[in-house]
Amino acid sequence: MMNIKQSDSKTISFENAELDRRIGGMPFPSLTLIEGPNDSGKSVLSQQICYGALKSGYRVMYITTETTARSLLSHMLSLGWDVTYYFMCGDLIIKTLHVKGIKWNSEVSRYFLIALLNFIKRRLSKFDVLVIDSLTYIVTHATPNDVLEFFSECRNVVDSESKLIIITIHPYAFSQDLLIRVRSICDGHFLLSVKTFRNKNVLVLTVAKLKGALQTSGDIISFEVDPAFGIRVLPFTAARA
Repeated sequence: MMNIKQSDSKTISFENAELDRRIGGMPFPSLTLIEGPNDSGKSVLSQQICYGALKSGYRVMYITTETTARSLLSHMLSLGWDVTYYFMCGDLIIKTLHVKGIKWNSEVSRYFLIALLNFIKRRLSKFDVLVIDSLTYIVTHATPNDVLEFFSECRNVVDSESKLIIITIHPYAFSQDLLIRVRSICDGHFLLSVKTFRNKNVLVLTVAKLKGALQTSGDIISFEVDPAFGIRVLPFTAARA
């Protein structure tokens, strides 16, 4: 499938009217970190961005440590995001990185970070948008210098090759000091959490930072995952409760 993105485009639509209204789309090119605990919506938000990019004519490479290609396609389909055609045409590339069960230490982490970066650089002509979901296993035991080197290289790829890179992590992956330094390298930082509202768990997205967005950062968005719709933004009152 031919890449049809517009050369003057500055943002990529989420293909979700409420997210586009509240956030203004994903700036392109940019480097964004999505941080949150288990079951807080990191993968779903990443998949929403992936779907929006594909619908807008961008090519996506999705690197997952969380699932298989078949399961990812099936999950997105269950949320109303049918990307099978893009996968068959090669506009969506899904790569599974098997990292569970590995005995991690700083040397192993360094090897994986270097290998992952080299893998990405060899495929720059194949994608416009890169999603890494998630980087947690690889960076938890990495040295701060290796983590910063990886994010700095991603920053260089974004700036020199005009790519959108999305990276998800769990909160325990970085110390607070390292997180501050990583955040300074990134254009965007999304914080996800799980809150209880009227005896019901609600997912909360805080846009802590997003350079180049049409809307200002600091917005707090409550949402739930609707099997028939995907991400459904909840009323403003629920977000503040």
